[in-house]
Amino acid sequence: MTRKLLSLLVAIVMVMTAIPFALAEDAPIKITVAGYMFGPIDDSKDVVTPAVEKMLLEKHGINVDIEVEYIEYANYSEILAPRLSGGTAPDVFLALSSNTLDTYYDQGVIASWDVDFFKENAPDVWNFIEGGCVNGDLASQFDMWLEYAMKDGKMVVLPSLKPDGSMPTKIMIYRGDWLDNLGVTEDELPKTVDEFVELMTRFAKEDPDQDGEADTYGFSLTGMRALFGSYGMSNGFIGGASYWYEQDGELINADVSPKSKIVVELLHDLYENKVIDPEFVRGKEAADGTYWAASAGLINGLYGASANASIDHYRLKEVLGDDGGPVAKTYWEVNGPDAKFVYAPWPAGPDGDYGWGVGFAVSVIESAVYNKALEEDPEKLATIFKILNAFATDDELYMLASWGIEGVTYTTENGKPERLMDNAALNEVGVWGCRSLYGADRAFSDLAYNLAFYGNPATANLYNYFKLDQYDSYIQNAVSITLPSEGKVLADLETIRDEAYTNFIRGDRPLDEWDAYVDEYMKAGGETLYKEANEWFANK
Repeated sequence: MTRKLLSLLVAIVMVMTAIPFALAEDAPIKITVAGYMFGPIDDSKDVVTPAVEKMLLEKHGINVDIEVEYIEYANYSEILAPRLSGGTAPDVFLALSSNTLDTYYDQGVIASWDVDFFKENAPDVWNFIEGGCVNGDLASQFDMWLEYAMKDGKMVVLPSLKPDGSMPTKIMIYRGDWLDNLGVTEDELPKTVDEFVELMTRFAKEDPDQDGEADTYGFSLTGMRALFGSYGMSNGFIGGASYWYEQDGELINADVSPKSKIVVELLHDLYENKVIDPEFVRGKEAADGTYWAASAGLINGLYGASANASIDHYRLKEVLGDDGGPVAKTYWEVNGPDAKFVYAPWPAGPDGDYGWGVGFAVSVIESAVYNKALEEDPEKLATIFKILNAFATDDELYMLASWGIEGVTYTTENGKPERLMDNAALNEVGVWGCRSLYGADRAFSDLAYNLAFYGNPATANLYNYFKLDQYDSYIQNAVSITLPSEGKVLADLETIRDEAYTNFIRGDRPLDEWDAYVDEYMKAGGETLYKEANEWFANK
C-alpha cells in the first residue's frame, strides 16, 4: 500500500469517525416541560411550540426540541410522584408550594446550582429581578426572593416576583337593596367594629328584605374573619392557616392570640343574638359545585355582608365593557339586572387596625424546578436558563409563546391583545406550553408585567378603590417562610383551633376554657412552631 493511499484511507476514516459527532452537535437539545396548563396540547394542532423552537434557533442560536407534557393541575403532585421516584419526570416541572418544594429538596429529586451559573446564563433575568422589576417598585423584595430561591447556599427554584402577589384579594360587599331598605347611605357605611356590629344586627333584626319574615342574618364566615382583621390579625378560622404578627419584639400566632379571644367572645354574643348565619360551620360560603368566590348566602339574600371575593369578582360592566365580573353576573342573574351591591370599607378595631391578609410579592406556587438529573447535564440546564433569558429580552418571542398567532389565537384592539379562544383551546394549539420556560405565569420583562398587571384596566379598577380610606388590606404574615415543622403539625393545629373556636362561638364550650384550649394547642405542636418562628425572626 502506497503512502499516498494510506494517507487517503486514514483521512476517510477520520472523516467517517467525525460525522456522528458533527451530527450530535447539530442535533437539538430535547427539553421536556410540564407547567401549569388547562388542557393537553394536540400535536396535530400545535402551531406555537414549533414556531418558538424556530425563533429560538434563528434569533438566539438556541437549538432545542421542546416537548410539552400535560399533567392535570388538580392532581399534579399525585401524578408526578411516581415519575419522580421512577426517574421519568420531565426536565422542568412545578414547585407547587413551599412545602412541596421542601419535600422535593429533601427527597433529592430537584437540581441545585450556583448563583453565578444562573447569572452567567440568564443575566438579563437576574438584573430585572435584582433591580426590582418594572420601575424598581419591587426592589425591597429582592432579599426575600433570593431567600426563597436558595437552600444550603445554592439556588433550587426560580420564584416569581410580581406586584399582584401582594395585591389585596378581598373586599367587603354589602347587599345594596338591604342598605336602601334600611335607609343607610354609602356615606354611612360602618368604619368601626361597633358600627359594623350595629349594621349587622339591623340586617338580622329589621327585615331588610321586606318579606315579613325573620329569615335574615348579618354575615357568615368571611365577615367573622374580617373582625379578626379589626384587631390586626389574619386568622385562618375555618380551614386556613393563621398569620403571625409581631408584638414587643416577639412573634405571636393569631390562633392563640389574646386578641383572638376578644373576637371569639364578640362572635359568641353575635351568634347568641342570631346575627351570624349558623351555617358558618360549613367552612365556606359558596354552594357545593359552584364558583368558590360566589357567596351563596349573600347572593340569595340569607345575609347582607360578605368578604368572600375581590372587587374584580364583583367587577361592574363599565370597567371592561363586558358582562361584568363572574360573581357579579351570578348576583344579577339571581337578583335582577339592576340589583346593586356596594363595596364597603373594612371595620377598624380599637387600635385602628382593619383589613384582610395579603400575600407576598414572592411566591413559588407556579414556579419552575428542574430535574435532579440536570446536575449531570449542565449544558442542558444552561440552555434552559438561556431560553428564560431569551423570553425576557425578546418581546416577539414572549408574545408568540404566551399569546400565540395574531389573528388566530388573539387579536389586538386599541393596542391591547384580546384572546380568541378559551384556555383549554389555547393550550391545545400550544399557547402557554412554554410557560415554565419563560417564568411562572409571565416572563421577566416590562412587556409581560405590563400586559398582566400595570396595563390591565381591571387592575387599575382594584387600585382605585384600594386608595380609599379603609378599603385597602395590609395585614401581612410576619413569617415569610415555611417553618420546618409546619408540615408535621399545622393540619392538626388548625383542626384543634377550628373545633375550639366553633364550640366557643356556639356556646358548646365556655370561654373560661380558653386557656385550656391554648394549652392543648401548644402541646400539639404550637410550642414547636413558636420556637421556630421566633428563632427565625431573631436571626433575620
